[in-house]
Amino acid sequence: MPGYFYCCECGKRTRMNSRLKIRQKYCGRKSCQQSRKNSWERAQLRKDPFYHQRRYEQKACWRKSRPAYQYQSSYRQGHPDYVKANREKQHLRDKITQKSGSGVYRSNIVKTDALISGKLISCGLYEILPYKMSPGKKIVKTDALIVELRTHRGFQKVLVSDSG
Repeated sequence: MPGYFYCCECGKRTRMNSRLKIRQKYCGRKSCQQSRKNSWERAQLRKDPFYHQRRYEQKACWRKSRPAYQYQSSYRQGHPDYVKANREKQHLRDKITQKSGSGVYRSNIVKTDALISGKLISCGLYEILPYKMSPGKKIVKTDALIVELRTHRGFQKVLVSDSG
């Protein structure tokens, strides 16, 4: 007769699987199983010196057989509902951008930190502040440092001569 155990990940009391010979530590939830796999891999990397090299070679082979430039197109082909919903959301974002009249309209939405041709800001004194985005408003590239430049109103005008 199987007993009960508490999952190491979620802490939920769960009935043991009687078919397992070892003491069960994780329940069957997907997130708990992923945690179990991750901890096993970390332990394996610590104790097996050749495991890291094998994993590196496996991942390199996997990346070679699946070029990154084909990923988005294959994903879109396999997920038509996502494509339709994303297209509708993009139309809304485009309308909001055009209504705001924020100067330069950026059609390049995938790489949000790319510079736009033309003079963006004039010379002057500015402060750099972290830009607060609304939840769920990130588009694709989430690791970019996005800042907001504002003219600084706290200082008097300072004239700096070009010396150099």
